[in-house]
Amino acid sequence: MTFTFTRTMTTGLALTTGALLLAGCGIGDTPADATKPAESTGEVEVVWKGDADRAASIQEALDLFNEANPDVKITTDYQSGGEYMQKMTIRFASGDAPDLMRQERETLRDYADRGVLLDLSDIDAIDTSAIPESVLESGKVGDKLYGIPGGITSFSYAIRADILEEYGIEVPDMDTWTWDEMIDTAAKVTEASGGEVYGVDIPMGEISNLGIWLRQHGEDLWDADGKPAFTAATVQEWFEMYLHAVEVGAQPEPDALDAIGAAADQSSLGQGFIAIGSIPTNSYAVFNEVAGGGLELGHYPGESEATQRGQQVIPALYWSIAASSGDAEDAAKVLNFIVNDPEGAALLGSTHGQPANADVSAAMADTQSEDDKIAFDEIIELSELDLKAPVPDPAGSAELREELSSIGDQVKFGQVTPEEGAQAFVDAAASILGE
Repeated sequence: MTFTFTRTMTTGLALTTGALLLAGCGIGDTPADATKPAESTGEVEVVWKGDADRAASIQEALDLFNEANPDVKITTDYQSGGEYMQKMTIRFASGDAPDLMRQERETLRDYADRGVLLDLSDIDAIDTSAIPESVLESGKVGDKLYGIPGGITSFSYAIRADILEEYGIEVPDMDTWTWDEMIDTAAKVTEASGGEVYGVDIPMGEISNLGIWLRQHGEDLWDADGKPAFTAATVQEWFEMYLHAVEVGAQPEPDALDAIGAAADQSSLGQGFIAIGSIPTNSYAVFNEVAGGGLELGHYPGESEATQRGQQVIPALYWSIAASSGDAEDAAKVLNFIVNDPEGAALLGSTHGQPANADVSAAMADTQSEDDKIAFDEIIELSELDLKAPVPDPAGSAELREELSSIGDQVKFGQVTPEEGAQAFVDAAASILGE
């Protein structure tokens, strides 16, 4: 799909968590001129979140762009983590928004709703034809495109095949396995190892994993308007499935892995305390290295028999252009280069996840290490499946994540029943996101 640039561009914007905190002080207010194009400054300011290493790789890519486009003057800035969010809030509130900027999944909708981002669907210079439709749709709020995915990732299941083989247990087919088959396999690992290795650690209190379960049952975390899109019955089944796994010995007791970290070398999967687990797909290489090369990567259980597939290819970030940019045409040229140029993508590497452009991603896959290519191929395969397109996270999604974690712990430790926990989560979602 190629879009045509017009000057009558519809706009929109989203506050970060920092913006919400600062809004009470007036910093989160949107000045009227933030939604209208300003006069050209003759340069494009590009800003992003990240460290010095990321800055160096992005600058190399921008330098390559300038070799072919010497008439486009580029300035840059970057901050890490929360500092970036806070600075973006202040810049928008003061009418000093950058031309081209990184947006997060958690912030795109809020910024779009405030009218301070450009509708990118009207820009001819940005070619999105090689971006999978389900990925591109995730940058839309309503029917307008406010963010171009700058990189993609996903979550996958991984099996310590070396552990299963050690105990004479067959490695299941991860293209077709079910949740029951996964739990049965995991229970066999625990029994065969005499409890030295548990079969699986199901991330029951993690909202992205609940989202996969919900989509497999024809529901979702939220709809296109950011309202809850799930029932208490399906959440209850998720909690009950976890408790069943504990009961049959597939899943360790809830306090057994408390000291384990999330990083690959600290994880229960990497250290061999469990044999099956969920990992970010593009982290496969580092997990496999820690595991000593015995890790197999594949789909989530239940995908092949589900009402709809639950996994998604999700943007690691978006690139957006400010509605107030006086140099939107040049900013669009830079954005198009970042997303679509193979040499630029090679310089960026995995800085922003796997390239969203399927052609660029496929070309880069052949240059990767063996393990990185496995992850690349998995995401490419997922991109080609009939997946439900992700939608931008609504305001309050971070709070809802915390609620699930807290309620999940109460269910794990028997403080509430699965039915009570599910209803509590439904009530929390209604309170946070609205009905």
